[in-house]
Amino acid sequence: MKTADSLENVPLYAPCRKLTFGAPFRWLNKGWQDFRRTPLHSLIYGFIFACYGWLLVYLSWSFGTDSLVLGLLVGVLLVGPALAFGLYDISQQLELKHKPTFRHERRKALHEMGHELMFAFLIGSVILVLAMVMSMVVQMGAGVNQSSVSAVVPISTSVTLLIVVIFTGLTFCASTFALPLILDRDVNASMAIITSLNAVWRNKSVIVLWAFLILMLTAIGIATALLGFMFIVPLLGYATWHAYRETIMEESSVMHAN
Repeated sequence: MKTADSLENVPLYAPCRKLTFGAPFRWLNKGWQDFRRTPLHSLIYGFIFACYGWLLVYLSWSFGTDSLVLGLLVGVLLVGPALAFGLYDISQQLELKHKPTFRHERRKALHEMGHELMFAFLIGSVILVLAMVMSMVVQMGAGVNQSSVSAVVPISTSVTLLIVVIFTGLTFCASTFALPLILDRDVNASMAIITSLNAVWRNKSVIVLWAFLILMLTAIGIATALLGFMFIVPLLGYATWHAYRETIMEESSVMHAN
C-alpha cells in the first residue's frame, strides 16, 4: 500500500534532454538500420497500415465524402503512433540484443493494454471534439452569404483547416514520446502525455523539423497510392523509438544528475 510520502515523491513527468537540430536525421538513420535488420517484420506492419489507408479511401469513394480522406491524414499523425506500438517493441528488442518476435510484441501490447486504452481514449476524445467543432463551423458557414473574396476560399473551409492544424498539432505534441515511454517504463497515460508535452516544449524547433519530415514522408506515402507506407510507417516507428531514447532521460541518469 502506498503511503502519502511515497505518493508525493512520484514525479509528474520524466525529464528530457536538449536536442540538437540534426537529431531528427539521426533518428531516421537509426530507424532505417532497424528496418534493414528486420525487413519481414517491418513490411508486415507497413502492409497492415497501408490496408488501413486503402480501406478509408475505398469508403470515401463509396460514400462520396472527403471526410474520410481527412480522417486518413489525421489518422496518420494521431493514430499512427498507437498502431506502431509493435514497432517500438522491435526497436527495444534489437537494442537489448534480442531477436524480435510477434509473440513478444503481442504479449507486450497486451501487458500495456490498460495504458494504451487510456491513451487511445484521450486521443479519441480530442478527435471527437475536433469533429464536433468542424461540423459546427461547416453549418455556420453554410448559412452565411459568401462575399466575392471569400467565395474562392470559403470562410468555413479556412476555419476548419485552422482548427485541424491546431488540434492535430496539440495531439501530435502529446503523443510524440508518450507511447514509447509507456512501453519502456510502464507509466500511466497522463504521465506519458505530460512528459511528451514537456519534451516538445523544451525542444520546439527540433520537433517542428521532426513534424515537417513526418509530413513530407506522409505525402510521399499518399503520392505512391499508399504503397510507400509499407516502408515509411516502419521507418517512422523505429525512428520514434530512437527519438524517445535520445530525448527522455533514463531513470538512472536522473538519479545521477540529482
